Amino acid sequence: MAKILVKGNGFAVMYKEAGEDSEKTAPSGMGISYRLDMPVAGLIAAAAPGSGFEIVSKKYFLVCSGKIDPDSGTMEDFLYHDPRSNRTFPVKKLRKGVKEAKLSYEVLGYDEKEDLSFVSAVLDTGRTHQIRAQFAARRHPLAGDGKYGSRVKCPVALTCGELTYKAGAEKEAETIVRMPERIWPWNLFAADELPH
Repeated sequence: MAKILVKGNGFAVMYKEAGEDSEKTAPSGMGISYRLDMPVAGLIAAAAPGSGFEIVSKKYFLVCSGKIDPDSGTMEDFLYHDPRSNRTFPVKKLRKGVKEAKLSYEVLGYDEKEDLSFVSAVLDTGRTHQIRAQFAARRHPLAGDGKYGSRVKCPVALTCGELTYKAGAEKEAETIVRMPERIWPWNLFAADELPH
């Protein structure tokens, strides 16, 4: 069961564990505002119709193989999701079932010994497996993500770690931050590199 971190008038912000189904985390009378892949942990929000709850932004944190160059930038692809294999992959041009995908990223740390990078990402589009597919397509699969080619043995190293939202009559922006679990591979990186 997802842990409720904040509960307001007609909305809730929760922490979903890896393995939980996003669709089943919403409290009674609320609907999920966005999904996280089943093997991914992180912040998730739910709101009731007419609650006035509004998501301003979401930031994801990940650990992936290799050193990413440049240290910041954007990734743009045409992505196709194959429901039979439940995998998403880039294709060369738009056609039926293909969607444009774009994200911005910033490298926060690099562990030379393990050859792993710690990265933050902000999605401009929300496609199925988008972060996982776009990093894997550039030979930087997420640690623990065997579906997309990782040989690293650990839980999928991706979390929705920062959520900014507006709620209530004042509509003031608030930010919720959840530190990634301090298990491998997150613990390779200094605490000051982690979201806070």
